[in-house]
Amino acid sequence: MKNDLLIFGDICPDNDYKPLFSTAGTGVFDSGVKDLIEQAAYVVGNLECPATNEVNAITKCGPSLKAEPKDIQYLKAVGFDAFSLANNHILDYGAQAVRETIACCKEYQLDYFGAGENVEQAKKALRTEVCGKQVGIISFAEAEFNLAGEDKPGANHFDVYDSLEDIRKLKATCDYVAVLYHGGIEHYIYPSPLLQKKCRAMVQAGADLVLCQHSHCIGTMETAEEGTIVYGQGNSAFGYREGNSAWNEGFIVGVDLETKALSFYLMNAQKQGIVLAKENAHKKRIERFEEDSANLDNAQFIQTEWKKYCMQQEALDLPMLFGRSRVFNKANRLLNNALIKLFYAGKKQMITMNLIRCEAHHEVVTTILKNNVFENK
Repeated sequence: MKNDLLIFGDICPDNDYKPLFSTAGTGVFDSGVKDLIEQAAYVVGNLECPATNEVNAITKCGPSLKAEPKDIQYLKAVGFDAFSLANNHILDYGAQAVRETIACCKEYQLDYFGAGENVEQAKKALRTEVCGKQVGIISFAEAEFNLAGEDKPGANHFDVYDSLEDIRKLKATCDYVAVLYHGGIEHYIYPSPLLQKKCRAMVQAGADLVLCQHSHCIGTMETAEEGTIVYGQGNSAFGYREGNSAWNEGFIVGVDLETKALSFYLMNAQKQGIVLAKENAHKKRIERFEEDSANLDNAQFIQTEWKKYCMQQEALDLPMLFGRSRVFNKANRLLNNALIKLFYAGKKQMITMNLIRCEAHHEVVTTILKNNVFENK
């Protein structure tokens, strides 16, 4: 089936699929996926890592991911036209790796957006004509070890004070606006209350489509006013995990720019690469997708599911956040913070910072604390 616009989710060659990102072999995508790409007028994906020859990762918590420039050459040869670079891994190998990724996109004549040499460049949306329509695509990332600064390369941060206005301005000059939002909670199919509020505000600002990526699982979908929000597209090419069906699946999203109708195509990761699902499997997954999505307009349901998830995280997150006893704190003051430096050295402080700074982690921690302080008396 021909699509005007075809949007893939998270793509990263830095895993067990690495050998498949080659123009010499059959590649990571099977013929079914390749046919969809070939028939589409414009193909976009999220490149969830820098494409670089750099070997030294930055100091951070969490894994550091990367592709090599030749991997991007393969994706270009398959038929991709553009990549979003706004994600939590784009700065994993430092500022120069971001520059190298941008240079690589330019070399292979790929459009890119969502990251840049500085904040102003990272904020720039992609504007292009597809099938006679003016299309605008803008991408945002939540705050981790990834963001552009005034004079530092990195990803475009979603800032409620500026980003909604950026969407409004884009809509004023475009027939169709898509937002790729890299954030939310990994492996959780529903939006958090804050994420749902944020994405609905994006639609109110003019987005026709909001695609949430980063969760590594297929989530849920709702229509809001004139737009559609997908809370979790799943993986597109992020390796294969034995026995993990949620990790091994993802939707390609097709867009008809005339009617704004969406089409979904289920892909499955197998050991030999990514395959387009058979019709039966696709139909069953769509039915489950619709069932999971049925309660998104029920605020109480969203709150209840979110609280349930957060309380499951309590034993993991709170030890990373809390300090020690009152005696410890007093001794630490007398010793001019020496005990904190001893027991909470760089890595532990980095983890705590990420819990506080990243919007998704922050919402989890505050939900847990609110429950413990106010609701468990």
